[in-house]
Amino acid sequence: MRISHVLAFAAATLSVSAFAAPSGSIEPSSHANTVRVNAASHSLSKLTQDDARHMVGTFQLDDGRLLVLTSKRSTLFAEFDGKREELVPAGGNSFVSRDTGARLTFDQVPFGAEVTLDQAK
Repeated sequence: MRISHVLAFAAATLSVSAFAAPSGSIEPSSHANTVRVNAASHSLSKLTQDDARHMVGTFQLDDGRLLVLTSKRSTLFAEFDGKREELVPAGGNSFVSRDTGARLTFDQVPFGAEVTLDQAK
């Protein structure tokens, strides 16, 4: 690709983005019963491989059940009620199960000693 083509493409991209709706805005669409929502991209916090390794362990829940955390690379997995679920960082000390939406909140990340499990209903 020639430099002139790259510059023309960049200029076209910039001119189109100047007319785009700002992030987080709502604008009516051409169809009477639809609304287009332009939301800012959601940025989840990332867990390092080292942090994930330090989260691994067995936790006793208040109701007597056991929660077992395992990790593979930088991904955490929770095992409870006979199911193994991948956990996604939701910011701060919270994680959400990718499958059921259960939320786990730790007293600290990494090296958590206490965890609260709120299962989606």
